[in-house]
Amino acid sequence: MSFEGMGTSEYDEVCEGLNFPTDWPDGLLAHASAAIDGGLRVRDVWESMDHWDKFREGTLVPTIGRTLGDRAVAPETTTRELHTFYAHERVPA
Repeated sequence: MSFEGMGTSEYDEVCEGLNFPTDWPDGLLAHASAAIDGGLRVRDVWESMDHWDKFREGTLVPTIGRTLGDRAVAPETTTRELHTFYAHERVPA
């Protein structure tokens, strides 16, 4: 997702509204965000499009609206199916 005009402070407000990452969404495998070119980019890896659709419509969009009000920015969303996805599980020291 790309949020033009939205910064890390708004991102942090939305995460607080979601209680994220403590309340990790069902089906979310990986998440990252970065401030880029005056906006915010979020990259997620989801178990399925169904998981993403349920989270987006049932949780994310309402939380963005409730949290940011008139500062809410609709994201430009691009989806792709991955050919591979690897993650290394770290063992706590």
